[in-house]
Amino acid sequence: MYVLVIALTAAVIVYLLHVMARLSKDDYSALANRMARRSRSSLTLLKPCPLCHTMLSRGERVHTVVFSKDPVGVDGRPRPARIKESMVHMFGCAYCRPPNGTQPRICPVCKRQIRDDGFAIARMFERDGRKHMHVLGCTECRHGR
Repeated sequence: MYVLVIALTAAVIVYLLHVMARLSKDDYSALANRMARRSRSSLTLLKPCPLCHTMLSRGERVHTVVFSKDPVGVDGRPRPARIKESMVHMFGCAYCRPPNGTQPRICPVCKRQIRDDGFAIARMFERDGRKHMHVLGCTECRHGR
């Protein structure tokens, strides 16, 4: 009985070695790339709220009010057409925005808690359809500017 099990195990091992020897490195690479694409497509990208650092899933947004600026720079010269700059008031996500928010809103600049009637002030850059925010402060630390 043991001899039969050992013989079958040896036969399976020899067969697997034979199949592996027939496969080239390109086949392994193609298989690995196919598996990587499948796993990447099933991943969901989470991004944090800049005020409370709660991970936001697809479709969850940070409440902002955008104020467009003139396409002319500070020095009077026109800005490049591919970059659009705006000022933004950030109030927070569904998890931290008052009155229903449960997470504290923390200013990324001064690290203090933002009051219920306060907000964060940021500069938003749009280039090639992508948005980037640069937080300048909150109503407490930017007071008087």
